[in-house]
Amino acid sequence: MSEPDPLSPRGLHATVVEAMNGNAPHSRSRVRTRPALVKGFRVPTAAEPLSLYRALEASDRFHRDTRVGGIFHHGKISFREVSPTDSLHVILDGDRVSVHIDEVSPLRCGPDGSFRYSWGRVVAHNLAGGVADVGRRLRGVQGHQRCNLHCEAVWVDDELVAEVVPALIEELHMDASAEEPAATDPVRVPFGLIDEAIHLLDTEAAPWSIQLEVRVTGRLDESRLRDALVQALATHPMARARKEASRRSMHRDNWVIPPVADLDPLRVVDCADDAALAATRAELQSLAVPLAESPPLRARLARHADGDVLMLNVNHAAMDGFGALRVVQSVARAYTGTPDPPPAVDLLEARDLPVRLVSGADGPTRLRRSLALAEKLRDLVAPPARLAADGASQEAGYGFHHVALSADKTAALVGLEHEGTTNDVLLAALHLAIAGWNAEHDTRCSRVGVLVPANLRPAEWRTDMAGNFSLPARISSSRASRRTPASALASLTTQTRRKKKTGMGTALLQILGRSHALPIWAKQVMVMLLPLTGNRLVDSAMLSNLGSVPDPPDFGAEAGGTAEMWFSPPARMPLGLAIGVATVAGRLHLAFRYRRRLFDDDAGRRFADRYLSELDRVVASVEGPQPT
Repeated sequence: MSEPDPLSPRGLHATVVEAMNGNAPHSRSRVRTRPALVKGFRVPTAAEPLSLYRALEASDRFHRDTRVGGIFHHGKISFREVSPTDSLHVILDGDRVSVHIDEVSPLRCGPDGSFRYSWGRVVAHNLAGGVADVGRRLRGVQGHQRCNLHCEAVWVDDELVAEVVPALIEELHMDASAEEPAATDPVRVPFGLIDEAIHLLDTEAAPWSIQLEVRVTGRLDESRLRDALVQALATHPMARARKEASRRSMHRDNWVIPPVADLDPLRVVDCADDAALAATRAELQSLAVPLAESPPLRARLARHADGDVLMLNVNHAAMDGFGALRVVQSVARAYTGTPDPPPAVDLLEARDLPVRLVSGADGPTRLRRSLALAEKLRDLVAPPARLAADGASQEAGYGFHHVALSADKTAALVGLEHEGTTNDVLLAALHLAIAGWNAEHDTRCSRVGVLVPANLRPAEWRTDMAGNFSLPARISSSRASRRTPASALASLTTQTRRKKKTGMGTALLQILGRSHALPIWAKQVMVMLLPLTGNRLVDSAMLSNLGSVPDPPDFGAEAGGTAEMWFSPPARMPLGLAIGVATVAGRLHLAFRYRRRLFDDDAGRRFADRYLSELDRVVASVEGPQPT
C-alpha cells in the first residue's frame, strides 16, 4: 500500500497520532477526548509551518487577527477560530507555532457572517484568560507542554488543548474514511497580497493587463496552437484561475482553480498590414479580461505577411510579466512536443513568499523600509511631475510603439563600464526624456518619479512560476540631478543600489501586509478616494525590464525562428506611460505603451524618438567598454 499524502486527512491522522503518542522525536504529551471544535479543517503537521499558514488562511473556520487583535503578540501572525467559546487560537512566529484555547473569543459574528472585535467580548476574553492564568499559577502549572517536531510546537494551556486534539484526530479519521475529494475538484486559493492590490486598481476602462507577444518568421498551425495552449493552462494553475464570487464584508477574495479552463481564449485574426496588426494589438490589450471566467487571459493568433504573431493579454491580478513569459514558454514547448517540466516549486508554497519577505526581515531592514515609506509623505507637498499630454483624446484604451535596437547597439549598451546595471542606463534615459518632453511642452517638471518593478522570486525559480511576484519601487530624480546625463545616471544608480539593500518593492509589502485587517468594501472605498488626493501619490511613468531571455519561446523550424518578443506592463492614468523591456536574441526590445488620454500615435512615436536620443546621450557619457 502506498504511503498516504501527509497533507491528506489520512496522512494527517497518522502524523498527529504518532506525534501525540510519543513516537515523534522528543514528544512527551498524550491526549484525552472532548467534543470536536474544528470540523473540516485540515491542519498540516507541525513540521510544516508554511503549510499551516496556508491552511489557516484558506479556511473559513479561522479569522486572521487584525493589528488591534494582535497587539499582545506583535510581529507574529495570529489566527482565531470563529467560535464564540472554546475558540482555538494559533500564533505563528517563524518556525514556532503556539496554540491555546480561549474560553471566550473576542470576536463577534455579524449578521452577514463576518467577524469583528467587540469591546464586550474583548473584556470578557481577557477576564476569562486572566482568571485561568491565575488558577494555573496557583496550582503551579505554567501551561507549557512541549512537543519538539521539526519545528517547535508549543501547546499552551495543555490540559484544554489535549482535549481538543484527539477530537480533531477523530474527525480527520472520519474524513479519511469518507470518499476522498476527486482530483478534478476545483482548488480554492486566497488572493495574495499583490493580487489583491492590483485587482483593486483594475477597472474596465483602464484594465491592468500584461502584454506578451512573440512573432515568428513563418506560420503557426491554429489547431496545434490551440492544443498547446490547453496544455500550458494545465501546467500552470494561475493561468486557469478564476475569481470566486465574494461578499464585500469578506476580508480577502479567493481564486478558484478548476481542473481545466472554462473557455477557449484563442481567436485568429487576419492582418493585411502593419496598421491592422497595430489595431489588433490595441484592441486586445485594451480589453478588460474578466476574472469571473477561466482562464484570466485572452490570446490572438495574428496572421501577417511578415510572420504570424501570438499575442497574449493577461489580467495582471493573476500574474506578472515573468509569469506570462513562463506560460508562453509552455505553449511553445507543447506546440513542438518538447518536454516542459512543471514549476520546481509548489504554487501554494510559492505564494507564501511575500509573507516570508515581510515577516522574516531583521530590525535594520524594517527600519529602512519604514523610511522608504516615509518618503511618500513628501508627495503631498511636492508630487512627481506629470507627463505633458499631446494629442490626447477621451478614447479609452492603449496605444503602442515598438522599437528593437540593433545587435551592435544592444552590445554597446550591455557592455558599458559603469557602477550600475543596464537597467540604470535605461532608467536615466527615461528621466531625461520626461524632463525634456515636459520642457518642450512648457509643463512643470521638478521631480520625476519612475516606478521600477522588481522580481521578488528567489534565484532557484526566478522565471519558473506563473503568479504575481513583482512589486515596484520608485526611483526619483530632481532637476539638479538631471543637469547632465552622467549626473542623472550616477544619482539613479545610487538610489537603486540603496533600495536593493532594503529589497526592491518590499517596503510596499509592509503596507499590503496590514490590509488583511480591512474588509473588501473598505479597501474599495480607499481606492475610490485616491483621486481626492489629486493623485499626488502616483508616479510619472513606469519602466519594467524582463532582462535577458536567453531561450525565447521557440515554435520549431516549421514556424520559423522567433523574430521578436514584446512585453509591457499596464499604465493607469495619470501614470499614462509604461515601457516594457526584454532582450531577445541579442537585441533589446522596447515596447512603449501609453494611454490614449495621454498620447495619440504620433505623440507616442515622437516620445519614443526622444527617449532613444537620451539613451544615446547617456551611453556616450560613460567612458570605455566593459572588459569581457
